[in-house]
Amino acid sequence: MNKVILKDFWRSIKHTKGQFVSIMGLMMIGAFALVGLMVTGPDMRDTGNHYAQKLNTADLTVICNYGLDQKDTKKIKQTKGLQSVEFGYMTDTVIKNSRESFRIFSKPKSVGKYELRKGHLPVKTNEIALADYYSDKYKIGQNISFTEKKNVLGSTLLKRKNFKVTGFVRSSQILSNVNLGQSNSGTGELKGYAVVSPNAFNHTVYTVANLRYKDLRGLDSYGKVYTSKVKHHKKVLQDNLKNTAHQRQKRILSVANKKIAPQEKKIQQAEQKLQAASEQISSAEKQLILQKSKLNAQISQAETAGANLPQAARLQLQQAQQEIAAGEQKLKQEKKIFARKSARANNKIKSGKEEIRKAKKQLRKLALPSYSVYNRRELPGGEGNLVYTTVAQVVEDLAKVFPIFLYFVAALVTFTTMNRFIDEERINSGTMKALGYNDQVIINKFIAYGFISGTIGTILGVYLGHTLMPQIVYHAYYKSITIPPIELHFHWQISLIALILSWISSVLPAYLTAKNEFREKPAALLLPKPPAAGSKILLEKIPFIWNHLSFTHKVTARNIFRYKKRMLMTIFGVCGAATMLFAGFAVKNSITNMNNRQFNDLIHYNMIVAQKPGISSNQHKALNSKLKEDSIKSETPIYYESMSKTAGKTGDTQDITLIAPSSSKVLKNYVHLNNRKTKQTLHLSNNGVIISERLSTLLKVNKGDYISLTDKNNKSRKMKVTGITEMYMGHFIFMNKTQYQKIFNKRFTSNAYLVNLKNSTRKNTRKIAAQFMALNGVAGVVQNTAISQELDVVVKSLNLIMVVLIVVAGLLAIVIQYNLTNINIAERIRELSTIKVLGFYDNEVTMYIYRETILLTGIGILVGYLTGDLLYRYILYVVPPDNVMFNPALSVSSFLWPLGVIGIITIVLGFIVNKKLKDLDMLEALKSVD
Repeated sequence: MNKVILKDFWRSIKHTKGQFVSIMGLMMIGAFALVGLMVTGPDMRDTGNHYAQKLNTADLTVICNYGLDQKDTKKIKQTKGLQSVEFGYMTDTVIKNSRESFRIFSKPKSVGKYELRKGHLPVKTNEIALADYYSDKYKIGQNISFTEKKNVLGSTLLKRKNFKVTGFVRSSQILSNVNLGQSNSGTGELKGYAVVSPNAFNHTVYTVANLRYKDLRGLDSYGKVYTSKVKHHKKVLQDNLKNTAHQRQKRILSVANKKIAPQEKKIQQAEQKLQAASEQISSAEKQLILQKSKLNAQISQAETAGANLPQAARLQLQQAQQEIAAGEQKLKQEKKIFARKSARANNKIKSGKEEIRKAKKQLRKLALPSYSVYNRRELPGGEGNLVYTTVAQVVEDLAKVFPIFLYFVAALVTFTTMNRFIDEERINSGTMKALGYNDQVIINKFIAYGFISGTIGTILGVYLGHTLMPQIVYHAYYKSITIPPIELHFHWQISLIALILSWISSVLPAYLTAKNEFREKPAALLLPKPPAAGSKILLEKIPFIWNHLSFTHKVTARNIFRYKKRMLMTIFGVCGAATMLFAGFAVKNSITNMNNRQFNDLIHYNMIVAQKPGISSNQHKALNSKLKEDSIKSETPIYYESMSKTAGKTGDTQDITLIAPSSSKVLKNYVHLNNRKTKQTLHLSNNGVIISERLSTLLKVNKGDYISLTDKNNKSRKMKVTGITEMYMGHFIFMNKTQYQKIFNKRFTSNAYLVNLKNSTRKNTRKIAAQFMALNGVAGVVQNTAISQELDVVVKSLNLIMVVLIVVAGLLAIVIQYNLTNINIAERIRELSTIKVLGFYDNEVTMYIYRETILLTGIGILVGYLTGDLLYRYILYVVPPDNVMFNPALSVSSFLWPLGVIGIITIVLGFIVNKKLKDLDMLEALKSVD
């Protein structure tokens, strides 16, 4: 550009500041949404990956309910592709004099390390480091005590129960401090974790194995390649360990029998000793009787002899009598002592025999060992990892939709704006061409205009997208997930895409429109562009309607169809903003009502109390007594089991809650089963099972199809789906007794209770849960609050993202409306001046043009509802985590908010237009350029 062109270029920007800034604004909004949503997920992933690398987080974890013995560890070490494996200990305890359950881990050497936040890691057996979020409750140097239940083998894992706090840590595996998962202690909900020296545990068998694989190093642990490889390694490991379960059972029985054998021998020896003592007393008694008999015979002979018996013989007989009497007295005392000792010994023998009998009975009932292999998200306590992965995925899924829509709308409006700018510069451009300037030089001016405005806006959007959006998302979850602050990285690829899209939106229309315009000769360019030719419209051919319209309404109708391009731009622009507002508010409403719908309308029980296998009659009595207390509103016996199925985008193992009630009629008081679409109440039948809607979506099954689920013994169970029930959190399967017996091929017996409390507050629920957990006959308590807490973080994060997108959509609506209204006024300034000269009032002049805007805005909103619903349905399909279904029901507010937001913007702009037209210089506008 030479100086003249450059001077003219800057003058053009000065005179069209509104258009220049609006193009900047449109490109900034588009770039912010695109870059912000696109980079937040990768930034979260990078943060998580670097944290996992720093702490050497395990790829897979193996946990066995009976521990891992030497042969197990040897087999695990032989796994192909291992980089490293570390065995350790863990146990669930309760803080003394509280209901808070704590999972205590042994300090690792290299795999699954802990991030030290304060103090130092434990070295001595009496030292402990607590979870970081307990630093406000405990101080370094303070003592803490725990109570621990005996495990299935009848022993505790910790050598001691009292520890000295030496530091505070964060775990590489437990990332959530809101929902840490289930526990077999306390209230049934895990509240905290800690790490101690391995020497603090009884070294019998390991309880956990953490594995890292060579081919997974350097991979994005949230990516498809890593997920696929982990899935393969998990299957291989599961298959290897599956074959060792029977051998492990034999080894457990062998060890147990070896422990029982000495006890049996000891009892046998005690019985033999007792028998020998009894025989000894019996022998002494017999001997004494014999002596007494002999003496009696001698006395009888002496009495016969009478006076002839010598004095010495008489004395000898008296002495013998005294000795026998003394012997009898001694024997009597010995018998008393023996009776007491015998009673005690018999009690001990009886007690010992009873213990051995119970032990043998327990061994006969000993279930097959269960080897569970978990990835990072499935691990007990890994809920935080699951939530973090979900939030990152949600952001990325939204990035696939919203920015594309935004850019499409922004590009349309920018195209119109650039068209108008070229029209305004028409005479100026004709003058330049007449003066001999090359077409390309003049076109370059418009290209530069679009390039500079678009590039500045995009650079601002790229900067805000890289910094603001990740921070907004981070602040939605940082209090709930213990992970370092989000790392901000520059992503040049998406930044370049944003710039290219910006240039396509602002530079390409400028070039194409200008090139087309300058085909005309300078003489034609020096004249104003002729207005669009009027013609009959469809409405005129319907006299019944047309004849009843007023003059101004007829003008409005004709002008709408006369300026078709502007009509479409307004409809599309408003439609775009309304679409995003509608989808944003619909999603926000959907996630807000999930909790309320599930736990108020569908599920009416507060907890599931599961009893231990092989529960004794006394333990059963204690449990029944607790269930009959005043705090319990109602309860019903059920068969409860956690089944599983591999499904979902990441191929994780989904936990499925199986509930089979003793009485199908009573179930309706605890769970409301209904089809969400038809609103029909569902009933358990003998033909099949009822599954939750999200599970049916994941498994891609409908009513009448068959599904196979894995039970607790790792056996596949096939069942027919006869109903799909509305449910928003977790996966459920319901069946009656007949179906249970058919599917599991065994007699129905209840093993748990659905419990409804009189006071169902979260605090009281935890209190009652802890009381149930304290009973020896209770294996665990599942509280409803655990499921809802897990998703609070996801809901909060998504809510915040939707608020940002709603604000962006609102800003887009303002820019679009302002731009198109300004263009409308600028294009028809002579027409408006003419009707003002003809005597139209200011308000009439405003409504003359603004009536079209209101009508087209209304059409845009209506079309926006339709496209917004499609976008909303897509979000419902793509965004929710595997165990969550967003409520697809639309509320009235989802329709009212877009109408209200765009309506307010339209009204405010109406006042601005009114003021602008009031101050209009009619004579200047009507000056002829001929």
